[in-house]
Amino acid sequence: MVGFSAFAQESSETLGSDAEKIKLKESAVKAVVSSHDQTLIVRGGELMVRQQVVKAAKKYVVTWGRERGFGKEWWEDKIEFQQAADHLISIGDDVLLNKFSSGDWLTDIWTEYMVNNFTGEQASSIAEHFKTEGGAIQRRLMEWYLGETTLFYYTFTDRWDYRLEETRKELEALQKEARKRMPDEMVTWKAGEKEAYTFIACSPDNDFCVGPKYWKMLAIPMMGAVFRYMEDITREIKLEMESERASVEKFFVAFEEKQK
Repeated sequence: MVGFSAFAQESSETLGSDAEKIKLKESAVKAVVSSHDQTLIVRGGELMVRQQVVKAAKKYVVTWGRERGFGKEWWEDKIEFQQAADHLISIGDDVLLNKFSSGDWLTDIWTEYMVNNFTGEQASSIAEHFKTEGGAIQRRLMEWYLGETTLFYYTFTDRWDYRLEETRKELEALQKEARKRMPDEMVTWKAGEKEAYTFIACSPDNDFCVGPKYWKMLAIPMMGAVFRYMEDITREIKLEMESERASVEKFFVAFEEKQK
């Protein structure tokens, strides 16, 4: 019984230690993720997806109108066309509001990649570094480049249209947000600035060389997950629009009545 009691006590201590490590890691990961300003990624992603929503809505309205026998007169200059497109866009906007605008999805992705790629000690090291003057600058630079990468993803694939009026206000608002965060001078790190320098220039063979590893995680696999989520939301919205085809019937009927 003595031996069993000792084993039980040891097991309890081990479990307690493991539980404490898990708790501390969760706290450290949360500190890292919450330290980041996600505005440029979320707003940039939302703008990119909404452009696809607007273009898809107009394409559906054109296609469904042609299937009804509408000719060249069925176009954006007709009020019924615009009403039908606006109705479909509103469906997409509802999905964006519910599943994108809050940024909760990005927090979840960021947290998942942090948990899977860093120990509690490493996460804590990153969180503490971002509290320093140099670390705060490096963190803001990361946020800036990730925001730019979000926009680049759609412009690189020729899906971004600067002429689209329906997203002009969102673009202007995003540009204002971006200017607030734009680096106003070239930032360099000297060996004398120990914390900032070693965060990005340490040996990757060192388990505590978290800077390069963290940036690589953000820029490649995590942003890949961000792009996949954006694509998934776009597909979900298009399917929702297709399922609501009957709801734009009244606009087609109104247009037909005018042609008689």
